[in-house]
Amino acid sequence: MNALAKLVATHLAILILASSYLVPMMASRGVPPGEIDLPWLEEQTSAVLENNRVTEQRTWNRREELCVFHAPSLEGDLPSWLPGWLRHLWRNIMLPWQQIYPHQWFWDSCAHAIVLSSIDVGLAEKEIESLLYAQREDGFIPHMIWNKPRMHWVDRLLQLVYPSRHTSAYIQPPALAQAVEAIYGRSGDIEFVRRVLPQLKRYYLYLDKERDRNGDNLIEIIISYESGKDRSPEYDLVYGESNAQPVWRGPMLKLMLRHRLMGWDMNKITASNKFRVKDVLVNCIYAQNLFALGRLCQVVEDNWGEFFHRQGLKVEEAILSQMYDEESGLFYSLDARRGQNKQLEVNTISSLMPLMLDNIDQGKVERLIDEHLLNPQEYWLRYPLPVVPLESVKEEREDHIIWRGLQTWVYPNWYIAKGLRKQAQRFPEHFQEYNRIADELALRTYELVRRQGFCDLYHSQSGDGSACCPFSWSTLVLDMALDAARAPGASIGQ
Repeated sequence: MNALAKLVATHLAILILASSYLVPMMASRGVPPGEIDLPWLEEQTSAVLENNRVTEQRTWNRREELCVFHAPSLEGDLPSWLPGWLRHLWRNIMLPWQQIYPHQWFWDSCAHAIVLSSIDVGLAEKEIESLLYAQREDGFIPHMIWNKPRMHWVDRLLQLVYPSRHTSAYIQPPALAQAVEAIYGRSGDIEFVRRVLPQLKRYYLYLDKERDRNGDNLIEIIISYESGKDRSPEYDLVYGESNAQPVWRGPMLKLMLRHRLMGWDMNKITASNKFRVKDVLVNCIYAQNLFALGRLCQVVEDNWGEFFHRQGLKVEEAILSQMYDEESGLFYSLDARRGQNKQLEVNTISSLMPLMLDNIDQGKVERLIDEHLLNPQEYWLRYPLPVVPLESVKEEREDHIIWRGLQTWVYPNWYIAKGLRKQAQRFPEHFQEYNRIADELALRTYELVRRQGFCDLYHSQSGDGSACCPFSWSTLVLDMALDAARAPGASIGQ
């Protein structure tokens, strides 16, 4: 059999497997076709967010303000039955390993605001304002703000590394403008947009100035923490070692200490070329948010709207021209050390993220979906989508190393579902197909939550939830379900 015949046969086999896998699964795993209990999901979502709500008086950034945000997880309180003489010991030894996420994280808060926009718009606005409280004069917004009453000794050691006693010195995927647009889309509160727009503009101008280091319109991350996918295998080559080893002796901590020795000076950090990556996921989110920011400017008749729209087009063009690999049909992050822009040819969930782009061409969309997303040997598992393809997983470890192995996370699923619906609108011949796949992704994500609760992550084959539970960003499944209910011909939630 020649090479062309083998390629055709392989693609036909994948399509047959994917089509046979798609519809039967809806009826075989406990969730009847088209049935998402929206009232139940809304009730549970509200309960989780209320459980993880934090209200604190902040006084450290030029003004005093009562801030309200939602931590990813506040589990890990001292057991009520614990004798007094053991409480101090428990707090200092056990609690740090249980209460991992009591602080405010940037892209988590963006997710929370999007979900809250369907439940309580006032809280959604407060979530955004609590992030903006921490903005520096140059526009930078940190990836993490300490919840000081919940800090334990591990946090306090890490606090010594950062230049600020209140925040980290890193960024996260810049999802802020989309979150504000989601709130405005539900509330129509134009005064809220006017109030936050100056700070939004400063933030995205900061990214353009400080993180587009060689003028090609792609922004760089300086440590894998900044991608939100902390220990993903796509970064191992840049680190020069596996990021699967324990954090306390792994490459991320070593790099943080180097950044501290450099005084957190971006010019020195960049010049050191220890870690410089143009990340696919980060830049796709960046492009989408530049478009969202442009639209928000138009809402209030701000003349910056056209500027940010043009910037979004430039970022998309750079992603499509520099990150795409024709042979595999995938997109890869770039190793930007010493200006090389070399593709990091590691297939991960990041490789599918250009499905969210506004101007990706039809051929690339079809290859991403047909050859990879729907491939049962890669991403279309029982509970899609794993963060790495099935065929790349050689062994499963019992201890969960985040963003490695057969882990399904709700946040990437949300982005992919949004992308599928966008491409359904752009390419009418795929309208029903792509919406159907997005519906199925919403259903299977809902099933995970219905069975296991709002967990940090889930096993893509067994569906078992793990790590923190309840975990607030997994409430994004509600937005997925609402999109499915609104889709043409939908029966979900009806």
